Amino acid sequence: MVLIQEVESDSQYLITLYQWFESEWDDVEPLASTKDGKVIPSPIIALKDGELVGGLVFTRFLSPMTNEQAVWINAVFIKPENRKQGISSQLINRAEKLVESIGESELLVFAQIPELYSKLNWQVIETHDDHFVLKSALVK
Repeated sequence: MVLIQEVESDSQYLITLYQWFESEWDDVEPLASTKDGKVIPSPIIALKDGELVGGLVFTRFLSPMTNEQAVWINAVFIKPENRKQGISSQLINRAEKLVESIGESELLVFAQIPELYSKLNWQVIETHDDHFVLKSALVK
């Protein structure tokens, strides 16, 4: 069974998670709890039998729809041996609930794999070459 939970920025798990992010992508934004004076939601991790198997972190950027600061999923990563088990979907679902619970009106992502989000009812709002901007349908 996979446990999905929010963690504080000093969690031991985030060191490993960020090492994974950096090995996958060159330009991962550093962990922060605020940006431009606005709160960034806490990271979310996935544990299986007490071992870290994945995680999701947020950032803030301007929304292409409102041109105001919005919460974005910055990165989602699942260890290769734990992929195709629905863990990404669980992390994204938890992210939607968390963002909605803090009163944010949007949750966005800039992704190469729109299918992951589309199957969770996210909507493509922009296309940039092989990347897509998607918006959660659940966060109002």
